[in-house]
Amino acid sequence: MRTGLVRGAVVLAMVLGLPALAQEGGNISLGVGTQKVINVPGIQRVAVGDAAVADVKTIGNNQLLIIGAAEGKTTLLLWKTSGQRVSYLVSVRRQDPNEIISEIKKLLGEIEGVNVRMVGDRIYLDGQAYTQADADRIDQVVGLYPNVKSFVKIAPNAKKLVAQNLNAAFQKAGLKNVQATVVGSTIFLEGSVESQQDLQKAELITKAIGEKVENLLVVGIKRMILSEVQFVEIRRQGTDRYGIKYPTDISGTATATINITKELFPGNFAQGDLSALARGSSQFAIGFQNNDGYGRLLAQPKLVCASGEKAEFLAGGEIPIPLITNNQFAVEFKPYGVILRLRPTADRNGNIQTEIEAEVSEVDQSVAVSTGGGASVPGFRTRKVKTNVTVRHGETIVLSGVFAHDEQKSVSKIPGLGHIPIIGELFKNRAFDSNKRELVIFVTPRIVNPDSDKIRTIIDDVKSRYKQARSEVSFGIFD
Repeated sequence: MRTGLVRGAVVLAMVLGLPALAQEGGNISLGVGTQKVINVPGIQRVAVGDAAVADVKTIGNNQLLIIGAAEGKTTLLLWKTSGQRVSYLVSVRRQDPNEIISEIKKLLGEIEGVNVRMVGDRIYLDGQAYTQADADRIDQVVGLYPNVKSFVKIAPNAKKLVAQNLNAAFQKAGLKNVQATVVGSTIFLEGSVESQQDLQKAELITKAIGEKVENLLVVGIKRMILSEVQFVEIRRQGTDRYGIKYPTDISGTATATINITKELFPGNFAQGDLSALARGSSQFAIGFQNNDGYGRLLAQPKLVCASGEKAEFLAGGEIPIPLITNNQFAVEFKPYGVILRLRPTADRNGNIQTEIEAEVSEVDQSVAVSTGGGASVPGFRTRKVKTNVTVRHGETIVLSGVFAHDEQKSVSKIPGLGHIPIIGELFKNRAFDSNKRELVIFVTPRIVNPDSDKIRTIIDDVKSRYKQARSEVSFGIFD
């Protein structure tokens, strides 16, 4: 092959009318896909024997760029302006895999979680990239080597780690109201900063981490959210009695006393006094009776808090609960009434996400437990809900709706007579008891500020009711 290339060069020299003898320029060795630049002053023309092995380009009048295209050897001829001809032997070989691995590791630098290994005659990259910047750099490095493949993927928890690092950096920089959260594959910056300088500081910290984020920060104080919660409970109790209730059970008391006296002197008879008393009672009822009872509970707590902050509301009281052990006696206070705990968070689009826990409870002595010594622990009748909802500004949503209906029936009759058809109705009594309860909880969040119409309306309403109450408790001639 080398003899053929030399002959081709000689024929080319004869055609160009140049001397067949040429100066030996030396050997040029490079790998496939690599480049080399040589300096030759006064270059006039260039010829290469096999362009498939090496590609030669002129860079100005004094430099040549040689690119290794495929494995093999070829001859490079140069003609100078002085008429001198220079010949080079170009050898292109496959690059050593160990050299490629060494180059890749140097280009990757200190990227963690990525391994470079060789399987057969191929080089592979595998592992996990912890940031998007590392993944982009790996793709760029792999693009320089056609025979290198990458199986590197972004770690599933990479975004969470980046968010944790950002939050730690924000806290260290004094940006306590800035929070980095991950939604899907995107990191969002939420919260508020006090000035434009703090906003620039947050952006610089984000750039230093080297991750792309969506900035939703608000300059200024946090937005205030008014949460209006309504507890609506309707109760109905019915007690119906039909028939005749006879005195089948008789209860009473009986007492007796005896008093005997005798004179000390003989001749007189003894005198005695005997008395007895008996009393009894029973119950007899006849007629028809319908008793209906109605009740309504309406509680409307209204609470204002900053976006993203927790707030609690209690309208009721606390009842002491004794805690008795063998060596200790303590008292714990249990709150009851209308209890509201919430944490609303508003975004820029007017959506309000609210974590809410609402409870309506009251003391129920019917399920009290006696602890001995005259002390008792009462029970509680409780209706509560705990959920997380998202609504737009001013929209109302039903958190829960519960309907309960309890019915009871009891029949009392005289044995034998009460079982006779038709006539037996005169010797029996029926009792029907029913209880219906319905509870619905509504919540309406609104984004407000001190100048909002809703806040002004609430303030004016409270002031007017206060004035009305003041006039009612003052002296009046029509009292």
